[in-house]
Amino acid sequence: MKKLLLIITLLFVFFINYPVMADDKFDLSNIGFHKKNNIEPAVQIKQIFENYQKYCNTQELDKFLNLHDSSYRSADGYNIDSLKELAKESWKEYPDVKYSIKVLSIDVNLDNATVITKERLSGTTNTTVEFVKGNGYIDSESTAIYYLKRFSNEWKITSDFVISEKTSMRYGVAKYIPMNLDAPALVSPNEEYTAILKLNVPRSYLALISIANEPITYPLQKSTEVFRSLKASGIQERILRSNNNQKNENAVASIGIAKPDIKENDINVNIIGIAFLSSRVNVLNHKTEKFIPLTEEKSVEAKVNTAGGNK
Repeated sequence: MKKLLLIITLLFVFFINYPVMADDKFDLSNIGFHKKNNIEPAVQIKQIFENYQKYCNTQELDKFLNLHDSSYRSADGYNIDSLKELAKESWKEYPDVKYSIKVLSIDVNLDNATVITKERLSGTTNTTVEFVKGNGYIDSESTAIYYLKRFSNEWKITSDFVISEKTSMRYGVAKYIPMNLDAPALVSPNEEYTAILKLNVPRSYLALISIANEPITYPLQKSTEVFRSLKASGIQERILRSNNNQKNENAVASIGIAKPDIKENDINVNIIGIAFLSSRVNVLNHKTEKFIPLTEEKSVEAKVNTAGGNK
């Protein structure tokens, strides 16, 4: 009984000496609780991606970066600083680019969220290329996963993973010629895969093709180009080997469209169109060891036990 009275007395003294615990003005956010907010997380997150599209189109760099947490790191290894430089360079190169993002799904789990999007951008280039007059045109489509985290009821993008992406940049008559580059979306490191280019070139034109792969890095690492003439079928294939440096990469096709000018015994080739196509290839160590069926596993285990019993 004395022990019980002592415990009650100590508890009474504790609450008398610390009345702030019962104070209605005590700020729970100081000990990790979220601020009260009646807006549903999905609504907040959808607003983030509406702002994402808005700030990309108005090229408001600080507001765009503020949608990301300082710990941001993409699946391609970009941090917040490299993201800033990429945005600045892109907007300088494509000053009139128009960007659209469509949210396909939002999955919220307490303080973490996963968002899947479909994105597209298009615009004209600010620079020209050799041999072809005029600016180029860029068009890109991608599907991506964004990862978000809630910090005191404010959602921030902490990472992203591009599932698939196809981009084309065209100059001159290449803007009007149907062409497509296909490559697998997922391969293992140091694995062979096939990149296939399909090109519908008018008979009066010639096409020179180079197909290679380039790791996604910042700054960009350009591959060595070796040009070949397009096959009569209009389909060009090349077997590539993925990098072994844990880097995602792009299969890239460089295309030159030429028109031969034949005068007597002289043949002049005039370049009238240039195009660059890329198809994203994610390089992940996704392959597992050889699968052993359960019945086979039991058989192996039985053999081991039998062998052990014969010793």
